[in-house]
Amino acid sequence: MIDIKLEHVVKKYGNDVIAVDDLSLDFEQGSFVCLLGPSGCGKTTTLRMISGLERANDGIISIGGEVFDSPKQTIFVRPEHRSLGLVFQSYALWPHMTVQENVEFGLKMKKVSKEERERIIAESLDLLRMSVYCKRYPAELSGGQQQRVALARMLAVQPNILLLDEPLSNLDAALRLEMRSELKSLHERLGSTIVFVTHDQLEAMSLATHVAVMNEGKLEQYADPMTIYLKPATEFVATFVGSPPMNMVNFAISEEQPWKQSFRKTVASYRSLQEHDQRICKVGFRPETVTLYSPATEKQMKKDQTCIKGRVKAVLPTGPEQIVSVVVDDEQFYVVTPPTISFENGEAICMGINLDSIHIFDQNGLRV
Repeated sequence: MIDIKLEHVVKKYGNDVIAVDDLSLDFEQGSFVCLLGPSGCGKTTTLRMISGLERANDGIISIGGEVFDSPKQTIFVRPEHRSLGLVFQSYALWPHMTVQENVEFGLKMKKVSKEERERIIAESLDLLRMSVYCKRYPAELSGGQQQRVALARMLAVQPNILLLDEPLSNLDAALRLEMRSELKSLHERLGSTIVFVTHDQLEAMSLATHVAVMNEGKLEQYADPMTIYLKPATEFVATFVGSPPMNMVNFAISEEQPWKQSFRKTVASYRSLQEHDQRICKVGFRPETVTLYSPATEKQMKKDQTCIKGRVKAVLPTGPEQIVSVVVDDEQFYVVTPPTISFENGEAICMGINLDSIHIFDQNGLRV
């Protein structure tokens, strides 16, 4: 069952700035959808249109099968009548109210009885393990605790849909990890539809049931996280999702370099394409799918791999792994290897690229 439906939605600011461009999306009931993309791609604007804080210039926004925003039909339902819960990046807690009073605020606006308010507040704070802090003020709480109060306040009014606008961006790394776990657990317990805005791909990949990747107001791809990662629909998705980003060999720049000619021929043959097929504009491969060989071990390369020779530029230890920067002519590539393998700067190296893991993109940046 579709919970939220966006049909050809457009949002403009003035005559020149198009924040959201012909966006169509279906959010299924009970799903956890992440709107992912760089700053300025239109993800927060999309969330604000779903909540009713922004009005669309064109298209239709439906929630639960009911049209809530349609300029052509002159329909617009105000935010307070949409039964949605919204958590802002800044939390927006009342500083002069205690935790309990902050959570109670929305219930008072809805004129819920005192007995019912007390029951709901207790349940909401207990769910997020904040009951012992009910008499504290926001200034007396940590960032993670304030985040939980904002979530408790939203859950107290029992919205059908939860909208979260980069709620974890102000937290440190440890708290972000803790709150990601809390949100995932919360979604499983409540079964609510959640729409989560983030520019952090790790948050999107670890939390979402579906990810909508946006760029310059347009939808690049909408799929489950592993499909986004393993089968990116566009060059933008391929390079935006993944850390380190996907390596790209660009054949449009020059075909004079012998290693590019050899690599293109191998790729075309492996994929049963013509060697000079114009669709082979860029070929991508992820850093973790590459094996590094020294000249002495190059003969150990597997049959499904092909070699691109270069030199080690730098080795970047990260703890459980290391990122090796490899330079081929003037182009730089990244390879992820175990920390137990040592490399020297300037060392001649062969990148053994797994041909089953390559991604081909055409001149329009679309997956072949």
